[in-house]
Amino acid sequence: MSRSRLYYLVCRLAIPLWLLAGAIFKLTELNPKLLPPTVFSVVQFFDGWFGSSGNAWLDLSIRLIVLAEFALVAVMLCMPRIARAAAITTLSLFCIILLAVIVPGFVDKGWEGAWKGSCGCFGAQGPSPVIMLGIDATLLVLALFSKRREQAQRIRATFGLPSAVTLAIIGAAATALVPARAEIVIVQPSPPIIDPVVPPVNPLVEPPVVDPLVVNPVVNPPVVPIPAPAKGWPGMPATAAPYYVPDFTTWTGTRLDSQEIARLMTVAPPPTINSGPWFVMFYREDCDHCHELLATHFSGSLSTPTLTISIPDTDPAASLEFPCSECHVRTLLKGPDYVLTTPLLMRVMDGVITYVVIDAEDSSSIDQCLHP
Repeated sequence: MSRSRLYYLVCRLAIPLWLLAGAIFKLTELNPKLLPPTVFSVVQFFDGWFGSSGNAWLDLSIRLIVLAEFALVAVMLCMPRIARAAAITTLSLFCIILLAVIVPGFVDKGWEGAWKGSCGCFGAQGPSPVIMLGIDATLLVLALFSKRREQAQRIRATFGLPSAVTLAIIGAAATALVPARAEIVIVQPSPPIIDPVVPPVNPLVEPPVVDPLVVNPVVNPPVVPIPAPAKGWPGMPATAAPYYVPDFTTWTGTRLDSQEIARLMTVAPPPTINSGPWFVMFYREDCDHCHELLATHFSGSLSTPTLTISIPDTDPAASLEFPCSECHVRTLLKGPDYVLTTPLLMRVMDGVITYVVIDAEDSSSIDQCLHP
């Protein structure tokens, strides 16, 4: 195959279609949790810079990323002079981002960690970053090897900047028309309705005569015990956001029950959560670091009550053994995407967060949290 033919097949066809497919998947899911850590860090850095912050900025940033990919697709399809340069630049950036995902996972867990990482290139069900790196690297090599041949004036006039701008506008319209993820309405659990126990009537036995002047004792029916809510705990909110990206660095000195994500526990915390010292930990059931932290510091008898809050976005088949027999276990509401790294350990005193451990590998910080 000639290098000029390879140019058409790779830089003008395969790469833009590959990029277009990834953009469509991202636009369909609008999930910031699927962004590579490096890209997500950049998104967080610019939070609030353009008059938008929080979930609104996350939604806007994903749309801007998708729009940039649509624009690159338009350039590769309609502008032959710079299609090859745009393809090489884009794939080189993709390979760098994928390496930033794979290398930390490989260092931490070997090939298993590298293989199970997420690049978010094709949504939640997309291929492993190792596979994505192999495909992107192959396309990059082919693009580098290809060469554009000067075309006839008639063909050159068919394409150009106006065509690219038109396609980019179409992509921008599609990006803007996709609705944002809606809030989740939480159905508040109602207390159980208990029917009174009525003894069967024996027709052979006359009913007792009731004297209206005598107060007869009332026999209470059996009552199903309902867990008492924590004193002052506000309960679950009426709605939940589509995703949560808590900034735990700002939690110190605030009340635990003032954080909406903490109020999303499907079962109310223990009644004494706002009294005395507590340890609170967000964890995932398939998280190695979570399991290690629990096994090291929270197995056996606990001198301080501990509440563990599970994030329900893991594969049950990958769950690890839970080593804390005395922990109070709760689970967050299913539905929202929780964009946070686990484990997250906090020390709480009388309902106020006094210390937060964000880095599970910082042994000095963990020791300071556990032994103030």
